[in-house]
Amino acid sequence: VTDESNRQLNEWLIRRMDEAPFHKLCCNSSITTQLINDHLDEHGNDSVAAIDAIHGATPLHMLSMNPHAPADAIAALLDVDVEVIFRLDSQGKISFDYARDYNVGGLIGMVNGLCNHRYAAD
Repeated sequence: VTDESNRQLNEWLIRRMDEAPFHKLCCNSSITTQLINDHLDEHGNDSVAAIDAIHGATPLHMLSMNPHAPADAIAALLDVDVEVIFRLDSQGKISFDYARDYNVGGLIGMVNGLCNHRYAAD
């Protein structure tokens, strides 16, 4: 494996996400809550529940896999649609599964988001 082959593989992976721009954004190492909110303002809240054709995943799955995604970015998605946290991807996993392995801060954000939703419903 060379630096050039790594670069080519990364470019190929990024291009595979061209059909799912919100998912691609959620994989970005520079993701912020502001970028999430800007996307939702421009494309609507329905994009939170979008399923990409490659992984059968939601944007929340992608954020959960992204170790750079801040907990408040995850909370922004949960504020729009808390049910998305329970959706299975093509691997049969929910966002919690990925956050546990790749984004512990995001996992804590998900738990807080669920608790806030629960208390708001009471």
